[in-house]
Parts: sequence; C-alpha cells; structure tokens
Amino acid sequence: MEVRARRSLGIGIGVVALLASAGYFYFASSRENPDSRPVGDMADLAALQERDDINVLFILIDTLRADRLSVYGYDRETSPALDYLANTGIRFAANRAQSSWTKTSMASLWTGLYPPRTGVLRHVDVLSPAAETPAEILGDEGFVTAGIWRNGWVAPNFGFGQGFEIYQTPSGKQAPATMRLSARAGRIDGTDIDSIFSGIEFIRAHVDQRWFLYVHLMDVHQYISNEESAIFGNSYSDSYDNSILWTDLQVGLLLKELYKLDVENRTMVVVASDHGEAFGEHGTEGHARDLYGEATLTPFIISPPFKMSPPAVVSSPTQNIDIWPTVLDMLGIEGLPAADGISWRPLLLEGVGSEGRPELGRDRDIDFAQLDRNWGKLEEEPAPIVAFREGSLRLIHDTAEPDHDLLFDVAADPGEHVNLRTRQPADADRLLKEAKAHLNSKTVFEGGAPQVELDEMHLRQLRALGYSIE
Repeated sequence: MEVRARRSLGIGIGVVALLASAGYFYFASSRENPDSRPVGDMADLAALQERDDINVLFILIDTLRADRLSVYGYDRETSPALDYLANTGIRFAANRAQSSWTKTSMASLWTGLYPPRTGVLRHVDVLSPAAETPAEILGDEGFVTAGIWRNGWVAPNFGFGQGFEIYQTPSGKQAPATMRLSARAGRIDGTDIDSIFSGIEFIRAHVDQRWFLYVHLMDVHQYISNEESAIFGNSYSDSYDNSILWTDLQVGLLLKELYKLDVENRTMVVVASDHGEAFGEHGTEGHARDLYGEATLTPFIISPPFKMSPPAVVSSPTQNIDIWPTVLDMLGIEGLPAADGISWRPLLLEGVGSEGRPELGRDRDIDFAQLDRNWGKLEEEPAPIVAFREGSLRLIHDTAEPDHDLLFDVAADPGEHVNLRTRQPADADRLLKEAKAHLNSKTVFEGGAPQVELDEMHLRQLRALGYSIE
C-alpha cells in the first residue's frame, strides 16, 4: 500500500556474549519465525486507539542516513531487521531531520517543534523544563518510562531526561580495536551491546506493565562492527555500512527478545535517526557541518503490534517533528498541542470508517532544518545555516555567505548538485523569505532555552564524540 498526500537499569554484556548468540535476522522467510503477531490492516491500525495495553519501543539509531538501508533502496543488504519491520509495518520514504547535529535535532524530535522554537541551537543550550515531552505524556498515561543513551548530547543535564523514571547510560568497556576503524571521530566507552542488553533487562523486569522504552544507539556514529558484519570493505564509507549491519544485528536481538517474551502483540516499535552522514558528496565528511540531504534524510519506520498486509509506504515528505504527533495519535493520546509537526494517522486511515476524507493539518508541503555553524564556539556569534523546502524546491541559506544561496529541485536532482539560484531567482527569493521567517521565529517557552555551564569533565566527554568544542 502506498500513501501519498494531496498536500538504575540493566547490565553490561561483553562482546563475546553477543557474538556467541549472533545470527542475522533472516527469519522473515523461515519456518522458525518467532514473530507471532497477527496479520492486520488499516482497520486494525484505526482500532489501536481503543486499546490500553500497547507498549512503545523507540529505537533511535544515531547518524543513520536512510539511503544506506536496503528497504530504502540501497543495493547492499545492510539492514535485514529494519527491513523486516518496514515490510510488516509502515515506512515513511522521504523523512527529514531538523538538523545535522544531535542536540538540536533531538530537541525538535521530542517536542515536535522547529529548532528556533525550541531555542536549543548551541552546545550550552538546555531543553526548557516547560517543554512537554512524550515521556512526560506517556508517564501521565501510566507507562513506565525508561531511556538508555550513550550520546552525551542527550544527557540529563541538557534537559533530555524529562519525564523518564529511569534515564541513564549503561556502563561498558572500550570496544576492542578490532571492532572499529582507526579513530575518525572520538571514542566513547563501550558499544551498543550494553544498551541492547540493558533494554532487554528492562523489558523482562516490566513484562507485565505498560512501558515506554527509548534506546539511543551509537555504534553507527562510532563506525563499530565485528568480523561477522564487516563484509563490505575497508573504506570509511564501507565501514559505515559495516556498522549499520552490526547495529541491525543488535536490533534483531532486541526484537527477538520481544518475541520470546510474547509481548510483540502489544508493542509498537518506532525507528528513527537524528541525522545522516556525509562522504564527500558536497566536499565534506561527517555531520554537523551542513544541511544537504545526506546529512538530513533519515529513516522513519513504525511497526504496529500486528503484521500489516500489505505494508504501508508514505511517499509524501515527512519530518522528525511528525514522529511523536503521529505515534501519540495512533495510541489515542493527546499531546504536543503546540507542535509544528503533524500526525500522519489521518492520511494512513483515509477512507476507513465513516468520517470521510480527513485533512492532514499541514496546509503546505514544506519542511525546515537549521544548524548553527558556531554551535560549539561561545566566543563566536551565531552563524546559522537554514534549509527550507516547498514542494520539489529546496533552498539552503548560509547567513555567513548570504550571496551564495543554493536552490535545488530535489525531485529532478535528489543529490542536490545543480544550483538553480540564478535560473529561478523568483523562486529562490520566495523560499528565502520563508526561511528567514522561520529562522526569526521565537521560542514557545518563556525565557527561551536555559543554558548550562559545562565543566572540563563534561567537555572532555563531549569532545570524545569527535566534536570541536571551545
């Protein structure tokens, strides 16, 4: 089915333990498929709002670009577990993050707000205590809430622990040198093995309760893989693919535990990413440097507590700010009333029931992203880059170089290589006006985003992620 718009926790498990149980997630066509979810359709999706037993497992795979996943069209088989979720659920085929830097992106993802409206733009900024987060909303609905993270940009001192009863990073040992390429970025202790087994322990401990579990995985960011998953080559780009396969293997272990515990029939699994990764497509590598598609186009998958047949593909552009409005709406839970993002449930259910053809809530086909080039340099003035898309046209505006705007037709030129600025000046000027209006919008929280003073220990931890902070 294709849908188009008309407009203290867990334990640390060592590498050897995981390898002993390793096995790729190929059971989709196996007689031994442990997934006992019933087959469902759009009517079952509509009926989810009537249920009060559904858990939410939110898997955030840091630094994962969509076009490196098999189910998004990649010619390498990097993602059998994620493919399985998408092929038995809902895949949003053209999803975009609101920044190419974790903190700004995650603030938008959790609140459903564009970056200027959260105010979380620089390394000292904190998500406002006045923000209403999905963890708070679900906690108020009786969910046990837990977050497992290894990225320092989502640490509790930056406000990201709001609403979580348990919010911590698992202890872990440094990954062996054989599991990673020579350090391109910094190194942080442990691997996502620790997070996965901590998540499994949480689910086991709360199997008879309703829970919301957020697992933020970092091994793709760190280019970690093992001998079994390092099958694509030795370049940085190859190693990135290896790390995706390695992470997918771990996601498969977490899913298999759901099936083993027989909670898959009452668990919604959501997969997303905070940003992508560049490999020289526009002269840079990594992320948190620009807003091209390779750094902002990210996966978004929802796997309901049944196997959708046929699976749904939302081909219309979506954004990370749409994730939680959509998930909460599917659960029949009100929240994020001031969000810029919208729920895509009405589109998915169009034609179901007797309510006619519901409106989507977003009047225009647009999205917005922002990155402050000086996010880690307090002595420097802000230097934001913004990207605004309407329809097939996408403008990238660097406030430090205002005469060098870039205008792309992302339908005809998805790689964003042909600048149409001089050919279509009226379109460029129109989109620039819109981009500046978003850039200059005010935060929705009184007093804006608070700021925190970071001591040298915290700065070292954040620099270990590979970022330059002054």
